[in-house]
Amino acid sequence: MIPECNITLASVWHYIVLYPDGSIHYEEAGFILGSYEDRTIRKHILLGWRMIEKAALSLTEVLSSLSGYAQVPELKAGSSAYAYLSLLVEEADRAGERMGETRDEPPAAVVYVHVVYVFEKRRTPVKTALNRVFHALLIFDTS
Repeated sequence: MIPECNITLASVWHYIVLYPDGSIHYEEAGFILGSYEDRTIRKHILLGWRMIEKAALSLTEVLSSLSGYAQVPELKAGSSAYAYLSLLVEEADRAGERMGETRDEPPAAVVYVHVVYVFEKRRTPVKTALNRVFHALLIFDTS
C-alpha cells in the first residue's frame, strides 16, 4: 500500500476479510502479505483499517445527501469498520436501484477502499472531491 512497496491493497484486503475483528495474527498475515517483519505487517494492516474507516465516512456522507433514496445504516456499538462499510455498500447499491440504476454487478466494498487509497496516496492533488467520486460510483451519468 506504500509506493514502491510489494505489499498490495489486495493482500491487505484479503487479510482483513479473513480477520474482520481487527486482530493481527502475524504468522498468517506474514504469509498473506509476503512480509515477516512485525512492524511492517502492523503498519499495513492498520493503514488498511484507516482506509476502510475513511471509505465508510465518505460513503456515509454521500448516502446522507441522498435522503430521498437512501438511509444511513445505524452503527451498532462494537461492530467493526469493515462490517459497517459492508452495510453502507449494500445501502448504496439499493439507493442506486431506487434511482433507476441497473447494473450486472454493483461495486464491491473494496472499490470504495481503493478510491480512498488512490486519494490518500496520490502524488499530485486531485481536483475532484472524494464524495463526488463515490457519487459517480452510485450513479452512472452519461450526460
